[in-house]
Amino acid sequence: MKTLHGRCIQRWKQRFKPVCDSKISIHYRKHDLKGFFRKYGVITADTMILEMAEENAKVDFQGNKEGWSPEFLGFFKKNKEKYITEARLFLNEEATNAEIDDLIEEEISNWN
Repeated sequence: MKTLHGRCIQRWKQRFKPVCDSKISIHYRKHDLKGFFRKYGVITADTMILEMAEENAKVDFQGNKEGWSPEFLGFFKKNKEKYITEARLFLNEEATNAEIDDLIEEEISNWN
């Protein structure tokens, strides 16, 4: 199975492949699939990983997912790599294409 980053990049490319044609769009071309949308895929994957790492750290720190405090900030900075590694390993195996597609659609809706 591909990594989360690879799957996010692939999902962005699949989403925009029909649009990246000079006959259809005046803005996007085929080379954008390897440029812009690759970057968007990496950003999507990094966001998923960071959000999960933060949520897991909040639960470990205070037993719930509410808010940031100066104490939590120190805790998270100290343990950030551990939580990011755990989140990356989990999401590489467990994230579904449907979840990735939902995040892509959410991002596109924020463009407007």
